[in-house]
Amino acid sequence: MAKLMTILRECDVQKHNIKNEKPQNTCQNTTLGVTKMRLIICLVVIFTSLPALGGLDKGLQTQLIKMAQQSQQIRQNLETQAVANTPATLQSLAIEIDSVHSQTLKEIIALHGWPSKEKVGEKGIQAAFVLVKHSKNLAFQQDMLPLIIQSYLNNHAIAAEDVAQFTDNVSIKLGKKQVFGTQAELIDGNVVFAPIENADSVDLLRAQMGMSTLAEYKKTLETF
Repeated sequence: MAKLMTILRECDVQKHNIKNEKPQNTCQNTTLGVTKMRLIICLVVIFTSLPALGGLDKGLQTQLIKMAQQSQQIRQNLETQAVANTPATLQSLAIEIDSVHSQTLKEIIALHGWPSKEKVGEKGIQAAFVLVKHSKNLAFQQDMLPLIIQSYLNNHAIAAEDVAQFTDNVSIKLGKKQVFGTQAELIDGNVVFAPIENADSVDLLRAQMGMSTLAEYKKTLETF
């Protein structure tokens, strides 16, 4: 837990380094006019009225869940067509949806703060986390990291391993070493971990998050 608190402090210092970085877009945007119109129609359906002043906000909860479902669905569609050539329009739509979702979540957090269990329930928090993970905006993800860590420390519906994976993912994107050793790739048939900060003590950190040792995790990856 001490490491997570350290990350919380570091995030506030480092998050301004990439504020002007634009999300990557490798797809052609020739059909964005059509996709934007489709996206607007989808968002009009899920946007709800102003939230209640206290207690569970069903409208906000529903909005977050529907956005997350939409984000998951577009990814399932991309995976289904992965063998063939995925249409550029579908790729562009996915990027556009992620961008709008990120902006919408920013506005929600500016108004309400990071979603709490009392406000949106566990499903609402998990939906917000999905939206952050799917975002292509690294600066946004970096801004959300301390909020996600704090939500986990408050026992608000985010699993320890998910926090560890997201922390490592953001760290690597920022050009830093990963903390918990969750990120690896297969190179010439071998599982190779991205550089790990304090590798000698990583098993202790993993144990604190309820995770297996690095060696055990490597064996699991090798069976895939």
